[in-house]
Amino acid sequence: MAEITLETLRHAYGPAPKSADDYALKKIDLTWRDGGAYALLGPSGCGKSTLLNIISGLLTPSEGRILFDGRDVTGEPPDKRNIAQVFQFPVIYDTMTVRRNLAFPLENRGVAAAKVETRVAEIAEMLEIEAMLDTRAAHLSPDIKQKISMGRGLVRDDVNVVMFDEPLTVIDPHLKWKLRSKLKELHQRLRATMIYVTHDQTEALTFADEVVVMQAGEIVQIGTPVALFERPQH
Repeated sequence: MAEITLETLRHAYGPAPKSADDYALKKIDLTWRDGGAYALLGPSGCGKSTLLNIISGLLTPSEGRILFDGRDVTGEPPDKRNIAQVFQFPVIYDTMTVRRNLAFPLENRGVAAAKVETRVAEIAEMLEIEAMLDTRAAHLSPDIKQKISMGRGLVRDDVNVVMFDEPLTVIDPHLKWKLRSKLKELHQRLRATMIYVTHDQTEALTFADEVVVMQAGEIVQIGTPVALFERPQH
């Protein structure tokens, strides 16, 4: 895992920005420590996804740098940044079994078969889907599919960061609290650097050790869930 540092980061989607209003992100300076659980919280259009895409390498910032453990990765493509990402909608192969879905990210990188088997079993046990390992993913419910998608993001133990982009969007409300609790438990067991993007205050405050609140492309407050709940500044 990695410590992630954002230095004087700004981004504008249009050419030749002239004022602060032209920037989707307005000067971000931020450090996420190695192994922490972090949330980006804010309404739609505040810059959360833009920031996530810059960290992942899908966007190159107009200004500033991104550092992983002090190494400048600003100009590197996504495949060189060694990250895992879980999206709003499950990204899995319906024609494969659960086992093959979880194994694929490791097999694709040439990991030894014995380690693949061990790691898949560990992640399946953590996600409580051991009984479904030989079931085709197409026959499973949306919440189980999203569990598998999370598992695909967590199965590699060599990534710099695991990023979650509103991963509970498609989950029924009465099941969301179960997956929120499971994700928090997974972080405590794996101690991976995790960044969780959401507009839902409950999701942010229950998952993160530290929450970054964004509004109109700016960070308006950073703090623990307790600090934000008791002393909101925005």
